Amino acid sequence: MVRPSRPWLRFIARLSFMALLCSGGAVGWGAGNNARQSWRAPKSDRELRNPVAVSPEGMSTAAKFYKQNCVACHGKSGDSNGPAAGSLSQKPANLTDEKLMRRVTDGELFWKINTGRAPMPSWGGRLSETECWQLVNYLRMLAMRAQYRYLGSA
Repeated sequence: MVRPSRPWLRFIARLSFMALLCSGGAVGWGAGNNARQSWRAPKSDRELRNPVAVSPEGMSTAAKFYKQNCVACHGKSGDSNGPAAGSLSQKPANLTDEKLMRRVTDGELFWKINTGRAPMPSWGGRLSETECWQLVNYLRMLAMRAQYRYLGSA
């Protein structure tokens, strides 16, 4: 593979690669999941409680994963404005949307992360159960940060 020598070319190459990943074009991620169908976890999964307590180590692990795999679409703060978001067939979930994050349970977030739906890849089998629950904790923290940012600007 030829590596671009100019920084802006490297940026374009990375952006294109992230768009490919988020679009479900690589390794069949999200294949078979129709974005037009309702994406609601089964009741048994919605009722799952997060067994992983929030910890500095868990949040650090989840933050690293989020930065490497989720920022391109969901954005740094979770407000669905990542660099690849505009190229997707469906806008990524806004993880800072207070109404959405109140409505969705931890079990449903866990299920969605593991199951995926085009253009979002399935992370089941790539994340351990503990890592996935840590990511759920991290997403909750993003939602809380956004709420406090809003309250602070009033």
